[in-house]
Parts: sequence; C-alpha cells; structure tokens
Amino acid sequence: MSRLTLRARLALLVGMAVAAAVAVVAGVSLGATSIVLNQAIDDQLIEQAEASADTIQTNSLGLGLGLQAFSFGLEGQFLGASGNPLENAVSSWNSVRIPVDPADAEVARRQRAQNLRTVTIDGQSYRLVTVPLQRPASGGALQLARPTTDVDRTLRDLGLVLLVVGVAGVVGSALAGRIVARAALKPVDAAAAAAEEVARTQDLSALIPVTGSDEITRLAESLNSMLRALEASRARQRQLVDDASHELRTPLTSLRTNIELLLRAEANPHRALPAADRAALLRDVDAQMRELSGLVSELVELARDEVPTEEVERLDLAEIVAAAAERVRRRATGKDIQIEVDAVSSPVDGRANMLERAVTNLLDNAVKFSPPASVVRVRTRDGEVIVADDGPGIAPQERSQVFDRFYRATSARGLPGSGLGLAIVADAVQTHGGTVTAEGSLSGGALLRMRLPLATPDPSDPRDALMLAGGAAGLDADLAWRRPADGAPTTGSPAPAPADGVSPAGPRGENPGV
Repeated sequence: MSRLTLRARLALLVGMAVAAAVAVVAGVSLGATSIVLNQAIDDQLIEQAEASADTIQTNSLGLGLGLQAFSFGLEGQFLGASGNPLENAVSSWNSVRIPVDPADAEVARRQRAQNLRTVTIDGQSYRLVTVPLQRPASGGALQLARPTTDVDRTLRDLGLVLLVVGVAGVVGSALAGRIVARAALKPVDAAAAAAEEVARTQDLSALIPVTGSDEITRLAESLNSMLRALEASRARQRQLVDDASHELRTPLTSLRTNIELLLRAEANPHRALPAADRAALLRDVDAQMRELSGLVSELVELARDEVPTEEVERLDLAEIVAAAAERVRRRATGKDIQIEVDAVSSPVDGRANMLERAVTNLLDNAVKFSPPASVVRVRTRDGEVIVADDGPGIAPQERSQVFDRFYRATSARGLPGSGLGLAIVADAVQTHGGTVTAEGSLSGGALLRMRLPLATPDPSDPRDALMLAGGAAGLDADLAWRRPADGAPTTGSPAPAPADGVSPAGPRGENPGV
C-alpha cells in the first residue's frame, strides 16, 4: 500500500470503510429479517397447532377425528400418550415422516407445555412444533411442521440485493473518494510544485500560493514561513560574509606587511632593523593577531544561526552581572577603571553562558571607551541591566545603529575593536525575548540598557523567595543609584536626573564605536 499514490490510498481507504459499513448493515439486515420472518412462522405455527389441538380427538383405536385441521397445507402427525406416532391417525396427504425426540414425548405425556425446533427431513428444512392434545385426558400430542422454503428464498433474495447494492456502493464511494481526494490535494500539488521549483532554482522568494483557511492552507503558510526564514538566514549569512571580508582585509594587509618587513630584514643581515623598530613591529604583529583572533571568534559566534543548545534555566541577573563584572575587572587593571555594581536579585529564565557573554560585552564596551581612572556603573533591577560610563557618549542619530554588525562611528575608526561586541549582545537579548537600547548617561557618556522578561517567581522555591526579598529591598536603593544622598553631584557619581536616569539634554561627543 505504501507504493500507491496518496489519491489511490485515500480512494482505497474510503472504499474499505464503505465496504465495512455495507457488510455490517447487510449482516444486521439479514439477521433482523431472519429473526422477524422465523418469529412470524413460529407464531403462526403455534397458533394453528393450539387451535387444532383444541378440536381434535382420538378414539381408543388411535383414529383421529377432526382431521380437517390439517387443511392448512402443513405436515403433521399425532402422538399417543406414550409419545409414539399414531400411524392410523396420520393424514393421508402427509408426504414426510416427522421425527420424534424425547422432548416431543414429554409433551405427549404432559410433562412439557410445548416443543418448537428446526428439523431437516429429506434435505428440506422445517419448523416443527409439538403441542399437547386437550382430549383425551390420558395424553397425546399433535405435531405440525412447516417448510422454511419461503423464508430461505426471501433471505437469499435479500442477500443478493444487498450484495449488489453494496458492491455498487463500494465502487461508487471509491470513485467519489478519488475525485474528492484529487480536488482536496490540489493545494498539495501546488505546494510540491513550488518546493520543486525552489529546489531547482534555489530561489527562496518563490512562495507557495495560499488560499482558504483549512489544514492545507496552514501547511502552505508554514512552508512559506520556513522559506522566508531560510531566505532571511541566507541574507544574513551573505551580509556577514561581505562584512567579514571587508573587516578582515585591513588587518590582514597590515599583518602581511609587517611580517614581510620582518622577513626581509631577517634575510638581509646588512639591512637589519634596529632592535627598537623590530620590537615595535613584533608588538604590532602580536596586537594584530589578537585583534584577528577576537574578530574570528566573534564572527563564529554570530555565524551560528541555529537555536542555542544550552538549556534554559532559572537565573538571577544579579549573579550574572557580578560574575561578568569580576571578569572585566581583571582585564581592566591597566586603565585603573573602577566598576561599581548595584545589583538586586531579578529572576529570569535564560541561558547562563549567553547572558553572561552579553553583560561582559556591555562592560567591555564601557571600559574600552572610558577615560583612565573613571568609573563604570552597572545596575540591575527587575530584569533590567544598565551600564553607564564617563566616555564621550553616543550621538543621538547613531544610537539605533550601534548594535548593527561591524558598525563603527568615524571618530572610532582609530580605536581597537571589531564592531561586533554589541551585535552579539543584541543577538543574545533577542534570543531571550528582550530588548537593548543605547542612551546617554548623566555624565555625558553612554548608557546601554538591556531588558529581559522577568520570570514568574515561585514563593515555595527558596531561591525565588530570596530574589523576591532582594527585589523589595532594592527599591529604596534605586533612587540612591541615580542621585547622591545630598542631592549634589560627587566625583564618579551621576548628577541629578529625571526619574528614568537619562539626561534630558542628550549625550555629548561622538560615538566611540562598538
């Protein structure tokens, strides 16, 4: 059956279902008709036998009186009180010899009210009833037998009619099922043709026509959604390759130039580089290798277009921020930059490594463009992480672009960086159903705000209960983070601000890059 087409399978299944239904209906019809007809014969036979038994008498010689009772056209005979047939009382027109069993003899002896059964005589089926005679009082019985020929013929004719009707119904239903299947599967044919066209041309923009609102339409819409997602993924990959080739060209060219210069100097001892120049070149090569290594790592991170395999778990954003801040502190010792953390427990459902990478990138970006001996402030509340620095800030017209891949402002071209750090942040936040935005800090630097959906805390969970307690305790600390206690600015602290913590005057300076 698996080799048949879908249309043929549907037609076959419809035909089989109708055949099963016809078989059940035919069987029930034949059975019910047989019961009704046989019951009618039995009722008529018993009525005739009882009526005859009331009028028939037998004398001492066993001669029957009132044999006109046998004018019904039935086969019959008398039984004596002993249960044996009375030969002299058998009607002359009886053509068969009716068998007598012990139950019939019991009726003759008045030990049983009557006996009704089916017997076969000379190959013919009969319904036979035995009833007691009312006279004489000593006993006796009357047997009447009626052939079942009429009933058998009726049932046979009915069965033949049902068979013909059933076969016609099965064939007709199979043809109708094939026609209906052909009409119903037209959208599937269109979807298959569109899929084959996509496979042949590699054109993911060739969508499947969608009409109606049935299950086939849902399938077509799902396939169209898949095609659109694949097209978007291909476009992202193509853009990534184009951007990567552009970004890799400059550092690779510089690296090749420096290495060629070192090789020429090594090959010609008379034109050896001074030790200071050679050391500077080696430092440049090392820096360029590090930059390329970081760029390649970030490209690999962004090139992964599949759903992350890390399991989602209940996390505390405060712990994520604390771990990321400690990591960045160890890397920022050379610039003497302080990282102040004000974290209140915030339960979120997410992937720990991905979120820690996102927060680390936010802090790395702030440290990279902060002046020496400055302060980077990070705060977390209610699923929100805010990182503010004292750097040059981000121009308002460029804030919507800083999370694009490889985006770097003109003023940041001479600074280290790949332009991918904040793009990785945006991807991670989007994966978790959140948002990330760039604003201006109170000191004129950049303020990056990452928002994640809060998880519904379970008070019965000790970890969630601790988060709830921490969130309540952190409400009073919120305003203290935004303003000094005495209302005046202090060194490394933000100036007074509106309730959202963002300077209404906007940032100053140009975008330092991402």
